Amino acid sequence: MSHRMDSVTVIGLNSRGTALAQALAAAGATVVAWDEVGPEPNPSAETSPVKGVPRAESLQTAFTTASLVLVCLDDYDGVQRVLGQAEPYVTAADVVNLTSGTSAQAEQVAAWMNARSGHYLDGALMAHPEHVGDPETVLVYSGSAEVFERHRTVLTHLGDATYLGAAPGTAALYDVAMLNFAWATLIGFLQTAALLGTAQIPATTVAPLLTRWLSTTVTDVITEYARQIDDRHYPGDQEWLELDAPLMDHLIEAGRARGLDTALPELIQSLTARGIDAGHGKDSFASLTEIIRARQ
Repeated sequence: MSHRMDSVTVIGLNSRGTALAQALAAAGATVVAWDEVGPEPNPSAETSPVKGVPRAESLQTAFTTASLVLVCLDDYDGVQRVLGQAEPYVTAADVVNLTSGTSAQAEQVAAWMNARSGHYLDGALMAHPEHVGDPETVLVYSGSAEVFERHRTVLTHLGDATYLGAAPGTAALYDVAMLNFAWATLIGFLQTAALLGTAQIPATTVAPLLTRWLSTTVTDVITEYARQIDDRHYPGDQEWLELDAPLMDHLIEAGRARGLDTALPELIQSLTARGIDAGHGKDSFASLTEIIRARQ
């Protein structure tokens, strides 16, 4: 491939795609952008909405003038549609896809690319658009190791780039798994803020305490639980489900007394009760993994 390593086309100018193009341009990469403008010609199609990033003249140009095509669309239907339109030129550049989806969708696109001798790397951006370009922003990739190594420098301009292995669906699986962690953590914060708010305690007052707690005690607990989960051994020498259960009752009672929705703590209480019923009463909270795994 004769193109310069730092020539990049960004396909998709949603908020995430725009942030990707801006971060790469700010880092000094040669960047053009392309997005679908509908079936009718758009008189402003030559003008990119990303400052300092020109719009590619055509989809063919988007692929044939770049060493790397970075795709970030709203869904995998869009990815398949664009790649299908670009099929005659799809081998002209390496393709890295940062569109959110499932591992099955990522594997389907990877198989389509492989059947056409294309070079494909799937990825996931674990942040909001405003975090793109921050060295600590987490991005994960899986699929072609060669594509990852060829463009590692460019990818690090978007954030911390981690390669997860050759299976193309792994990054998408990490994406949904980490979203699960984020949403579970944040809904816990919202419940905490609402509960303390009933006593006129501002969320901004408790947030520093919670973030400090997360970065110290909770981090240590997660590390210990990870070992227990992998070993499938849950020693309850420090805490155990039968110890936790009454505390959950207290939380539900406090929420109800203050007029709050208690669906979240009731869910945790229900899982804990099922764990105790399954014989994990003397095991650590991490033993609830076995309840969650019950349908495997």
